Amino acid sequence: MSARPEITWRPVQRIVLPDDAVPPGTRDLYVRVDGESEIVGRTSLRLGAEAHASFATYFGGFPRVAWADTGFDRLRLSLRIDGEARIHVRGTDAAGMVRDLADSSASGDWSLELPLDERSAGWIWFDVDASGPVTLHDAEWSAPEPARPETSVSIAITTFNRSDDCVALIARLASDPQVKKRILQVVVTDQGTQQIRSNPGFAEAARPWGPLLRVIEQDNLGGSGGFSRGMLEARSTPASHVLVLDDDVNLEPESLLRMLARAEHAQHEPLIGAQMLRLTEPTRLHSWGERVNRRRFWWEPVHPELAGLDLAEAGPDRLPVLSEPCPVDFNGWWMCLIPLSVVESVGASLPLFIKWDDAEFGLRAAAAGHRTITLPGAALWHVPWTAKDDGLDWQAYYQLRNRLIAALLHSPRRRGGALLPDMLALDVNHVLCLQYGSAAVRRAAVRDVLEGPGHLVTGLRSAPGRVRAILAEEGQALQTREDLSVAQEVAVPVAPRGAVATAGRLLRVLAHQLRRRVGAPGGLPMREVVTLRREHGKWWSLGLVDTAFLQSATGSSGFLLRRDRRSAAKHFLGALRSVIVLWWKWPALARRYRADAASLSSAATWFSVFDES
Repeated sequence: MSARPEITWRPVQRIVLPDDAVPPGTRDLYVRVDGESEIVGRTSLRLGAEAHASFATYFGGFPRVAWADTGFDRLRLSLRIDGEARIHVRGTDAAGMVRDLADSSASGDWSLELPLDERSAGWIWFDVDASGPVTLHDAEWSAPEPARPETSVSIAITTFNRSDDCVALIARLASDPQVKKRILQVVVTDQGTQQIRSNPGFAEAARPWGPLLRVIEQDNLGGSGGFSRGMLEARSTPASHVLVLDDDVNLEPESLLRMLARAEHAQHEPLIGAQMLRLTEPTRLHSWGERVNRRRFWWEPVHPELAGLDLAEAGPDRLPVLSEPCPVDFNGWWMCLIPLSVVESVGASLPLFIKWDDAEFGLRAAAAGHRTITLPGAALWHVPWTAKDDGLDWQAYYQLRNRLIAALLHSPRRRGGALLPDMLALDVNHVLCLQYGSAAVRRAAVRDVLEGPGHLVTGLRSAPGRVRAILAEEGQALQTREDLSVAQEVAVPVAPRGAVATAGRLLRVLAHQLRRRVGAPGGLPMREVVTLRREHGKWWSLGLVDTAFLQSATGSSGFLLRRDRRSAAKHFLGALRSVIVLWWKWPALARRYRADAASLSSAATWFSVFDES
């Protein structure tokens, strides 16, 4: 009987602990401890006598559920321990039920080989019981070495007037030697008017990188232009992947190593995405994974019940749904690892400026056989979308235009399915909410879509200014409270509950919308301006007032909204006409956009755009 060949192990996940750079209050995302303890290093934890430490946490557990297709049938846990402790290895099955997998005394250099079966199909972690004082060092999970060589990466960061954030990110990437040695290049595409090179901290942050850091200054071409530049510049390196990364994030560097390890063990070269935690509430999740609803053609979380989940309270040992597979359509480009072979085969981003570039790219890559995997335990902190005003400011144009383009390219439904009725409902909502500027820029978006795919390149630089001008013309420009010389009062609206109450409120809103407004012609109405917080700015509240100051998501500024019957009628009829025209022309438009998509996302098109900068 022949002996089993010796296994060569490759690390797939280090156990790291929070340092001073991560947001405060996030320790329970890494380890939960009962008893005396002290973090004495990035990979070292001291426990007092009788203390218990559990790594059944977001960053501490190994999410085997996201590695199911890799084929390896065993893991190895290794660590060094000063003193002696009891190690309990536990895991969940696909239903989330916790199982004991192994139990052992440990001291000195210690390792345990763990066979994988259905009992460990969800998450795997270890707990430590210390009878006396002990210190754990350098714990990591390893898997049998794959046939694929070690991956390397080129980083693509896009920045626009966030030099402090971007400088901090560059420094953070260099803070971990294991992370830094896997990075072959950092490309910062600076599209702002306040260049990062002039930031007082730039020289110090750039010093560890030397010639590996490149700053490219170009016109503001949005996220699609900045990330496409980084993707295409990565082709000049031996890197196997490019990592697109937002500038205004707080990064957990270990995430990059975990994503690279997942790529090494993957089949069919998938895109590997990191998850997003809320920078404003740093233990809370943004979304477990994203998909595109094909009926409405709108992005949505795969598990809506997990949006906003407090991961400090709900680890894999406490919430069974975390052990379920989570198939996604795309991953946000706050942090996403893309094989350069995929860029070569399907192109870079479409010239969409912002919004839908990541979703469209994920759908395009999937059509070419490259799925996306969102990897739990790989994450960064970012300001959530709820803290932005992308439906009220100039971004409303791109939100609709790019949604329509993505649907024309990828919707399986002949005329967009429920997209057009949904679009009309949103337009009516803007009208009832006195947001005539939003309605106007959405009409501009439809006109541009009807013009055909050529407008994407020709309008790449000019569209943002044109959209802002439309908003200003409609009186929906962002203002501060100090800009207003009128008395203000805070309203506390109550949302209608139930079908009867909702129908009654709608009738009241419609009656108010048809009523002639009382006030000085061209000026503010005689009534005081009603001030509403962003979350209260809905049709059932705004629809009942004549003039409102709707606070922005940050609360530091807002939008002055004035009811006007003529504007409301104009925008309602315009929205109705847009839907009818789109429905009629949809099949022909879809053929045009699909015919030009490969050219629009090609390196040749993008470099012709870059050459104009």
